[in-house]
Amino acid sequence: MVARAVIGEVVHWGLVPLWVFLGSLVSGLLMLLLLRGTLASERLQRTNYRGVRLPTGAGVVFAPAFLLVWVPTVVIAWSGVDPIHGSSNSLISLSVGMDMMLVTVLGFCLLGLLDDVAGDSAAKGFKGHFSEALHGRFTTGLVKAFLGFVVALVALVYPVIHPGASHPATAYGAWVLDAALVALTANFFNLLDLRPGRALKVFIPAFALCAGLTLGFWTARGTPGADSAFIWVTPALVVLAVALVLFPGDLREKFMLGDAGSNVLGAVIGLGLVFGLPFWWRLGVLILMLILNILSEKYSFSRAIASNRALNWIDSLGRKGQEAAGANNK
Repeated sequence: MVARAVIGEVVHWGLVPLWVFLGSLVSGLLMLLLLRGTLASERLQRTNYRGVRLPTGAGVVFAPAFLLVWVPTVVIAWSGVDPIHGSSNSLISLSVGMDMMLVTVLGFCLLGLLDDVAGDSAAKGFKGHFSEALHGRFTTGLVKAFLGFVVALVALVYPVIHPGASHPATAYGAWVLDAALVALTANFFNLLDLRPGRALKVFIPAFALCAGLTLGFWTARGTPGADSAFIWVTPALVVLAVALVLFPGDLREKFMLGDAGSNVLGAVIGLGLVFGLPFWWRLGVLILMLILNILSEKYSFSRAIASNRALNWIDSLGRKGQEAAGANNK
């Protein structure tokens, strides 16, 4: 009874997101330390845009760090339901949100790691992967794209079927389109992650935008503020905290996030868009993501950024070293 009362007070005063964020910082630091030897493996060494050989796949830290936070959070959520403080719906939303984010983080992280370890760099973009498939060769990139969509479908099923946390759109068509949005956003962040710190520099403001959209959209639908915060914002704070832990090392070329990290960042933002936008806005963003993914086949994002003074300054801020002559500008 005492534990339930304490948990009820924590929820009542809105301290759960703070506790989750601080715990995630500790979890991220711990996992980065424990996985240091794994990242040093020769199998994970790749050459970056400047020709420097670095460990890739450092984004694998997201998976165990999230799992370490998920266990106590879900246990507390289900053991702390207290009708006196009106915390029942909030804690159910927290549990559903954490489950949804767990599927997303583990799924996209492991699929990205598969591409980091065994990916074929010869096949690039949708055209390259589908061309290989037409010749009977299924690349890891194509497998990742298909299974990423499946992971997104599974993740988004949680709030649809759970009686305690309603989803903004439960129609099957919207469910499929939302999953496609998550998968395409994950791939978009993968396309961004071609320079140190770039994906994280986009993720942090995108997280703030999605948090504001989610809180505003759900409040406008008459959903209590705590429920809207717990369904996406609080679970996403775990990813934000781990991202902040990885940011210095990625920016200073100690390691690369790899697909294991960039896919997670993009998928989390994709979920934020799903929960923060009404259907027609989500459809518009889905079309935009599809166009950007297709444009990447012919146009270099890095060149576009380098040609804009403001974007280039932000992109280069804090980065070690200069652009290498003749470096890959893809």
